[in-house]
Parts: sequence; C-alpha cells; structure tokens
Amino acid sequence: MENSIDKRIKISNKIFPIFYGLSSDLIFFIEINTLFLTSVKGLTSYEINLITTIGVLVSLLFYLLSHKIINKIGNLYSIRLGNFLSLISAILFTFSTDLIFFVLAEIFYDVSFVFKCVDQVVLNNNLVYLNRENEFIKIKTKATTIYSIVTMITTLIVGLLFNFSPYLPMFICILICFNNLIMAHFIYEVNLDNKEIELKRKNKFTFNKIMIITIVVYGLIYGTIVVCQTNDKLFIQYELQNFLKANTVTLAMSIILFLSRVSRLIINIVFGKIYDKFKNKTLYIIYFGLLFSVLFFIIGKILFTSIYSSIIMTIGFIILLALRDPTENLLSNILLKNTKKEDKEKAILYFQFMRRLVVFILSLLATMILARYELIHLYIVFFILILLFIFIVLKLEFLLINNKD
Repeated sequence: MENSIDKRIKISNKIFPIFYGLSSDLIFFIEINTLFLTSVKGLTSYEINLITTIGVLVSLLFYLLSHKIINKIGNLYSIRLGNFLSLISAILFTFSTDLIFFVLAEIFYDVSFVFKCVDQVVLNNNLVYLNRENEFIKIKTKATTIYSIVTMITTLIVGLLFNFSPYLPMFICILICFNNLIMAHFIYEVNLDNKEIELKRKNKFTFNKIMIITIVVYGLIYGTIVVCQTNDKLFIQYELQNFLKANTVTLAMSIILFLSRVSRLIINIVFGKIYDKFKNKTLYIIYFGLLFSVLFFIIGKILFTSIYSSIIMTIGFIILLALRDPTENLLSNILLKNTKKEDKEKAILYFQFMRRLVVFILSLLATMILARYELIHLYIVFFILILLFIFIVLKLEFLLINNKD
C-alpha cells in the first residue's frame, strides 16, 4: 500500500509543474485581456478597473467561508472546483456583451483562485510525506518556469491570432481551461492520519510574527504587481495609440508582452541561484525592482513623448513581470516553513486573502482616481505607497534574521 501511495504522490509531483503552468491564469486571454476588452468589447479603463474591484471584493467574501468549504470538500475537489470556475470565466469573457456579465466573469475568475490556491499545500504535504520538504521551492520554481515558457510562446503568436480573429485566442483559452479541469483529476494528495485530522479539528489556528508579516508583505508587493500589470498594459497601449495604427498597436503590444515573458522566464531559470546566494535577502531585490518599475512609467510619461515614452514604459513593464513568480515562490516558502503542519491550509488562505485585499483596495483607489484623473496621477500615488512598503519589508527581514518565534 505504501509503495502504491508513494508512486501516486511521485506521479502527482511530476504532473504538478505542468498543471500549475497551464492553470495559473487564463492562458491566451491574459496576454490580450485589456486589448480584447477595450477594442472588441468596448470597455474603458475605468470599467476594467471597476469590474476588477467588484470581482476581488466578492472573492474576499468567499475567503471568509473558504476554509469551511475546502475542509468539507477536501483539497483535491477544491482544486477541481477552482479550475471549473476558470472555465466558466473564460466562456463569459468570450461571449458576454453586457457589463454585468463581464462582472460575473471577473467574479468567477477571482473566486477560482480562492479554491485553487491549496495546490501549494497539496505539493507541500506530499513532499513532507516523502521527507523532501526542502524541494518545495525547486518544484514551485519549475512550475512557474513552465508557466513562463507557455505564456512566452503564447505572446509570440497571440498578436497574429488576434489580428486574424480577435475571438480565436479566446477559443483556445477555453480549450486550455477544459484541459486543466481534466488534469486536475490526476493530482493526488497523501491522506492525513486520524491523529492529524483530530489535531486540525481541536487546535485553534494561531499566528506567529513571521507568519503575520510574511502575509502582509506578500499582499502588499504581489497585490501591487497585479494591479500595476493591468494598468501598465493600458498605459503602454494608450501611449502607442498616439503614433501607431490599430493593427500595428496589436503587434507592438504582442512584442512587448513577449519581451516581458522572456524576462519572466529568465528570472525563473536563474532564481534558484539568486536565492542560493542571497536567501531571504532576495526580498530586497524584489522590492526595489517594483519601486523602479513604477518609477519608469512616471519618468516615461513626464520626461519623454511618443516612441521614447513607450520604450521607457516597456522597460518598467518588463521589470514588473520578472518580479511576479519570485515574489510568490519566495514568500510562500517562508510562510510554509514557519507554519505548523496542521495550520498550513489556513495560512495559505490568509496568504492569498491578503493579496486579494490589497488588489481590492488598490483597484478601488485606481477606479476613483481614473474617474477624474489620468493614469500618470495613479502611478504617482502608487510610487508613494511603494516607498512606504520598505518599513514592513525591513521588519520581515529583521524577524527572519532573529527568528525566535
């Protein structure tokens, strides 16, 4: 029996990087989301930020119930449910014409991550069972590397597909989501023994200082990256429209997205070496990368015009995309290493909750600012906020160095 379980776990661990790489987002849609929603569906930057805000708000409410739901249906069914919601979201984004249905699509999209996020717990539990817990960041980085390769290839061809038919990338997105739903049935998690189950039921979830600060830092940095990514693409797109025709803008955006995916892939490949050298101090590199990314957009808009402005902004966007995976891989590793075994599911839910909370707050802020002002004003506000993040980043580094909890 043990050999059979070991075999199923090993197969699941091998599938995990591919599964994660294909299911971490709506492949093909994410590369053209702002372009598709503005040029095909006719939404404005204000409406895009509005539906993002509503979607994240609903997902935050789901997080309050998520642990009870996940405990009832189990981690594996939770992952399958999350992928099913992603499929419904892709279908709604493709065929909707009214704003209310785009709001529903965004809600299903955001809620899907509430249920899918326990895939990291499944991986961690399997590795603990095999006494290979230290391989978590290695396998997780491999998974994000596959995601980077897939999205890089996608951005290389999505512009051509979009110009041929703007709906073709969306149809492919739906097929990938359906494939992910099938793959989710091949993910396996080792069963906890009865003592562990009783322990989880009786013990009250408790935070330690490192857990709290890690969750806050992840929420602030990753949440800011998510909100900036959407607005970065809008900012660059609007700048390109000042001197390029519509079809040329599509191709230019495809090239920019491809370059950003290349940077993301390169960072994933070398992240292991960076982490081995700097360990948790890698967080400083991530923080200052985010700060300079936003600064490039401000400099590009204020000091340059036309093509030069677009080039400066593109550099900022490329830096931003390179930060996404290292941020999650590093901080999820710190969190799970400093969390009791019976608390890991709740910890990862709070981890993702904080990210969504920051996305909600910043999206709401962006919606309010863009209702009256320009994107450049939004980025000045973002820059000031990121400057303030340094205090919480320094606090986390201090706790990790002097880990007495």
